[in-house]
Amino acid sequence: MVVFVSGECGDSCYYCPVSEGRFGKDNLYANEFKVENLYDFIYESYRMNAMGAGITGGDPILHLDRVVELIHLLKKEFGSTYHIHLYTSGRYATRDSLTELMKAGLDEIRFHPVKTEYLSAVELAVKLGMNVGIEVPAIPGEESWLSSLIKWAKDKGVNFVNINELELTERNSFNLNSKGFRVSHGLAGVKGSFDTSLRVLKEFSETEISLHYCSSVYKDLVETRTRFIRTMRASGKPFDEVTGEGTLVRAVVKTSEDLTDYGERKGDIYLVSPSMVNELLGMKSIDEVWVIEELPYGQKIAENLVYSKPKNGQ
Repeated sequence: MVVFVSGECGDSCYYCPVSEGRFGKDNLYANEFKVENLYDFIYESYRMNAMGAGITGGDPILHLDRVVELIHLLKKEFGSTYHIHLYTSGRYATRDSLTELMKAGLDEIRFHPVKTEYLSAVELAVKLGMNVGIEVPAIPGEESWLSSLIKWAKDKGVNFVNINELELTERNSFNLNSKGFRVSHGLAGVKGSFDTSLRVLKEFSETEISLHYCSSVYKDLVETRTRFIRTMRASGKPFDEVTGEGTLVRAVVKTSEDLTDYGERKGDIYLVSPSMVNELLGMKSIDEVWVIEELPYGQKIAENLVYSKPKNGQ
C-alpha cells in the first residue's frame, strides 16, 4: 500500500514528480484515495490485501507523530510481518525522530539525500542499527555524483542503493525540458537516464552492496498494475471481470426487472457481469445496457452503450 502522509517537504527538487494537486499540501492518500484519518489506511490495506506499506510524501518525518501513530496502528492490526518502509530526504531525521520510528516498528528507511549535509542522517541511521537504503534518480550528466554516492554508501554500511529512472511528469516538465531532458520511452522515462544507470551498475557489479534499478515503465506497467490486480482480486464484486491491466469491466443495466439474482442494485440500475448481457437482452423490460471499464478506485476509462430500447416500442 502506498501511504502518502503529506505533500509538505521543506525542499523543492527541480525533478520532483509529485503532482501539483499533492505537492506542498497537507493531505492524506491511501493508494489513489484521498482519506480523512489514519484508520482509512487500515481499510485500504484490507481492501487490497496488502503485505506492507511504503510511507512517502513530501517528507513524512515532518509529521512524525502522525507517522508513528500510523505505524503502531498497522503493526497492531496486521502483525510484525507487515513490512513498513519510509522515504525521507534526511532533512528532519534527527536522533530523536529516528529512535521514535524504530520504537514504533519501522522496518526500513530509505533516504533521498538531496543535499550533501543530509548524508549525516543516513550515517546516523546506520549507527542506530536501522535497515538503511538510499534511493535516488539517475540524472543524465551526473554519473560521477551517483558513483561517488554508491562508494560512500558502501563505506558507511548502507544496506542498499535503489536507482530510479528519472521521470518527466506534468509538474516537473518545465524544469526538465529547460535542462534539455526529454521523454524517450514509456510514459515518462527521460532519455539518457537508463544509460547512466547501466554504466553505474556495471561499474559496481562486483561491489559488496545491493544495487537495484527501477525503470519508469516497471513502475507504471508492473508495480501499479500488480497493485490494481491485487486490489480487485481481494475486494472485487462477483460480477466484476478483471483485465490483465488491473481494470474492472462490468455491465450497467437500466430496467424495471428484478435482477438481484444477476448482480447488485444501485438506485434504478443493476451492476452485472458483462458475460450475462446476451441473456439479459432477451428480457422485454430492459431499457439500456452499458459496458464500462474502470480503475479500482473508480475512475472510468471507457463506456460503451450496447443496447437501448427503441422509442415507441419500435
